[in-house]
Amino acid sequence: MNWRYLLGAAALVLVTSGNVAHADDQADALTAVDGALGRWDTDAARKALADVRDGPARKIKLGIVAIYEGDYAGAEAVLAEAIDAGELRGSDPLAEEARHYLALARGAQQALGAALSVTSPDGHVQAVFADAKDALLAPYLFEAMAHARDVLGTELGVVPDHAVRFEFLDDPAKLAMVTPLTIANIRTTGTVGVTKHRRVVMITPRVMVHGYGWLDTAVHEYVHYLLTLRTGNLAPVWLQEGLAKLYETRWRRSAPEPLDPGVAFRLHQAIVRDDLVTFEEMYPSVAMLPSAERAALAYAEVETMLALVRERRGAAGIATLLDRVEAGDDAKAALAAAWGSDFSDFDAEWRRVTKTRTARGRKGEVDVPTFKDPDSPPPTELGDVFSELGGGKARQHARLGALLQARKHLDQAALQYEKARKLDARARRDANLSRRLGKLYVELERWSAAVPLLAIAAEDAPDDANLAAAQARALLRTGAEADARQAAARAIRNNPFVPGVHCDLAELAADPTVAARERAACKH
Repeated sequence: MNWRYLLGAAALVLVTSGNVAHADDQADALTAVDGALGRWDTDAARKALADVRDGPARKIKLGIVAIYEGDYAGAEAVLAEAIDAGELRGSDPLAEEARHYLALARGAQQALGAALSVTSPDGHVQAVFADAKDALLAPYLFEAMAHARDVLGTELGVVPDHAVRFEFLDDPAKLAMVTPLTIANIRTTGTVGVTKHRRVVMITPRVMVHGYGWLDTAVHEYVHYLLTLRTGNLAPVWLQEGLAKLYETRWRRSAPEPLDPGVAFRLHQAIVRDDLVTFEEMYPSVAMLPSAERAALAYAEVETMLALVRERRGAAGIATLLDRVEAGDDAKAALAAAWGSDFSDFDAEWRRVTKTRTARGRKGEVDVPTFKDPDSPPPTELGDVFSELGGGKARQHARLGALLQARKHLDQAALQYEKARKLDARARRDANLSRRLGKLYVELERWSAAVPLLAIAAEDAPDDANLAAAQARALLRTGAEADARQAAARAIRNNPFVPGVHCDLAELAADPTVAARERAACKH
């Protein structure tokens, strides 16, 4: 018997089995890294990386962790080194992962440029601005997020143990650089915010024609952030969007905003015609739906579904739903469990209730945020906006008033508008005419005359920041300071770049620090 041969064979078996065990350990460690990143737990990811041996895989995972931590330059350096080392095959999934995240790291740096970073006084929020002019947003973001952190932490059962990163970009093309969305997706559905890779990316309201509800959007995205932490990133798109819509205004009001009448009309019609957006169509993103109308319908569906669960089963029902999803249950089955029956029973009740509640919706256009076009003149309110008044003398006076206003004959224009209102009851209730004349009276400093007109207009367009700013000024000048604060708050949460609103906020502020901040913004 050849003992030397047998010893050699035994040694080979031991070495081979050791290599297999070592490979298994490597695979387990990389799986642990990926799992931690999926939960956005970068501390756990770095801990797991300690068990990964040096090599391209470790470098790539280190680069990805750096992206989740907002260190894009560091991520680029590590990922580029891993690729340039030449140890990766072109079709290797690891190589594809490295190229994907390298492009993301470079896109983020290009989108942000020489960014300005500001951290909230409580340390819970980090705001990063591609353009320093947008740092104006910071104090309002911090205040809203402080409220959101408290109320949503209780409601959803999770509070981040790290600063939540918000990145504000100044161009829709930049949002496309750092997300899976195309510019066409962004413009078609009016997408202005995305939560991915442990940060919220938003477009500043400064580059929108009329601004947009940026603070509600920030909280909407924060809900996505919380749900990712709460469920270990297991909540599907429809559940994420439904809860984000349901809770996006929770930081400032106890109940959700009512559905826009035009959206309610579309939801009602979709239920009647059985033409709802399916959960499958919402994947991978509502922003990728073919039209703004379908996107608005999708949001309305899932918001009202989750609102019904919250209404009938309370916060405990939402907690049960999220617990089951976190445990790995299918989200529809989890919702059924929270409801207390099967999903078909819930769906039937939701359709019945929602069909009734949306019956008074009215046909109208879906409001989509519009990006400024540097090659086009700014929009104007002047023109033929009184066709809804029908024919007759009221419309003629309104049209004459618009022509006089365009020529800066303001007193004469106001006189013609008043004649239109006197001649026709519809004109006295008309939101467009009320807005036009109310803002004209603000310009003429006829404050008392402006207040009731702007109230009519604001009821029709509560999110119009310019209108809210005009209303705040008229109310302030007539001594209605509490109402003025509410109107100014509407202006801020839709577009804090409206000229003049900060001057009025400086007068309204009771806190000397806030007053000083608003005076500084007023000067700009």
